[in-house]
Amino acid sequence: MPERNDKFDEISEQLDENILAVKGTLELMDASVTEDELRKLLLRAIERMDIIQKLSGDILMALKNCFNKKGDINK
Repeated sequence: MPERNDKFDEISEQLDENILAVKGTLELMDASVTEDELRKLLLRAIERMDIIQKLSGDILMALKNCFNKKGDINK
């Protein structure tokens, strides 16, 4: 069980990091002055959102596995 908690903590930390990074990127976009800067910031935000999407999938898979194992234990 501690291994699962460690995995959830790791995923949670990564999600927080990426969400904060996207927020920061969006704030920088608001202050950017050139089209090239804006494009680079948008690409970075898209990359971070891809990471967040993957981590969300990882969380759902881990939760599904937990529920399946709990169901096996209760049988």
